[in-house]
Amino acid sequence: MRPNPTWTRIETDQLGSRMLPGEALYGINTLRASENFPVSNRQIGELTPLIRAMALTKKAAAAANWRMGKLSARKAEVIGRACDEVIAGQHTTHFIVDVFQGGGGTSSHMNLNEVIANRGLELMGHACGEYEHLHPIRDVNRSQSTTDVHSTALRIALMQGSPALERALLSLADAFAAKGQDFAGILKLGRTHLQDSVPMTLGEEFNAFATALRLDAGRIWSVTQDLTGLNLGGTIVGTGLAAQPDFAEAVITELQRLTDLPLRRAEDLVCAAWSSAELVRFSGMLRGISVTLSKIAGDLRLLSSGPHGGLGEIALPAVQPGSPLIAGKVNPVIPEMVNQVAFHVAGADVSVGMAAESGQLQRNVFEPLMAHCLLTSLGMVESAARIFASHCVQSIRPLQSACTANLSNPETLVAGLEPLLGQATAAAIATAFSEGQDITSLLREQFSLPVDKKE
Repeated sequence: MRPNPTWTRIETDQLGSRMLPGEALYGINTLRASENFPVSNRQIGELTPLIRAMALTKKAAAAANWRMGKLSARKAEVIGRACDEVIAGQHTTHFIVDVFQGGGGTSSHMNLNEVIANRGLELMGHACGEYEHLHPIRDVNRSQSTTDVHSTALRIALMQGSPALERALLSLADAFAAKGQDFAGILKLGRTHLQDSVPMTLGEEFNAFATALRLDAGRIWSVTQDLTGLNLGGTIVGTGLAAQPDFAEAVITELQRLTDLPLRRAEDLVCAAWSSAELVRFSGMLRGISVTLSKIAGDLRLLSSGPHGGLGEIALPAVQPGSPLIAGKVNPVIPEMVNQVAFHVAGADVSVGMAAESGQLQRNVFEPLMAHCLLTSLGMVESAARIFASHCVQSIRPLQSACTANLSNPETLVAGLEPLLGQATAAAIATAFSEGQDITSLLREQFSLPVDKKE
């Protein structure tokens, strides 16, 4: 397995020379960054969607530069092949920079440039580090900068990951809707302020969960459309310095072809480099979805509480034992997981907002944190919704006897009878019922109402 410990190579930069494992695909920039930021023990190679999207961007750039006559066909070919390997998930162990890093993503970007260059060199029959044949900056990074590449890749990664989230939410909504149909005939007590309220059906409660999730899923498309405007070709601050005049149009056209996404050049490249507003909106969307999921999870935990001392109106599936000390105890572990995912996403949303606000002047140096938070949250919310459906919602059972028993209370009677008898009469019946009198006898004898007990 690479890197081969039996030989080494020397690379030199403006700070001096360093020794690297001979077959390491990363280079001296990556080595320095890995030594500077041993922070979280989570490397950028674990942010697979971002690495894949960055490689797509590099492949598109190489093709555009070749078409414009700025890169030889051979170099464009090997860069493209190296990118394809990265896109396919190869060479992950060579992306060694920590996700928490200074430099606005430069370390991640150079890690990718060096991996592509060195893998391209191998494909050309050269040794890693022989950059006179294929250079990570002059060739792989031609007409690009970290500002536009990292930003573009993050937006592509979020757009590519959003359909899976939408599918997971709609699948979960379908699971709740199916239960809503199954539970349509089960009357139960509605509750407000954690106090008894008016009657409803268990089906109505579950259908409301489904509707909320579908509304959230429906918002995803509009939020992702904000991500389609790219600053690619704007280079460092959006002015296009060091890029060919037609590069932006050429590379975005190529990216459209590679990704099948409706990508476009941002209307104002300087603003696109300066602002992270669309990332904040995307983060807010994730937080909103997680809030919906968490509220549903909390309701299910409460409705299933018991089995003897709680509401006990539904039974959640038993997926694992609940206690090493209490035999037979089963806990609502899936809803609890969903709650915790939501708490994490809320914290990540705060981080994204702080990072977006704190990026001074022409670029935001805190985009690596935003990438980590957004992509992690996106993956977690999608997984939580999918697991919620398959491991919990699809197997929920109603406990109809508890639902019926909980309906027998004075407040419910007042609410149910008031439209028919008026508030004063309904209140009098409720008072008598609370004192122990039989409701059927009350209605028949004192108020001369022919009431069937079931009604």
